[in-house]
Amino acid sequence: MSTTTPASARVPAVPAPLARPERCDRCGAAALVKVTLTTGGELHFCGHHARKHAARLLEIGAGLRSAL
Repeated sequence: MSTTTPASARVPAVPAPLARPERCDRCGAAALVKVTLTTGGELHFCGHHARKHAARLLEIGAGLRSAL
C-alpha cells in the first residue's frame, strides 16, 4: 500500500500575494530609498528625490537606506 498522495490529488501551493511596492512620497515613482526620521516617521523616495534631499536629511540626523 502506498503512503504517498497521488499527483492528481495534490493541492497546488498558492504563492503569497506580492507586497505592494512603496512609492516615492514626492512624485509617486517607485521608491528606492527609505528615510527614517528622528521623530519616528518614515519617508520613501525615488533615486532622484533621494539625491536631491540627501544632504539636508543627513544634516537633521535622518537615516537613509536602500529600500530594495
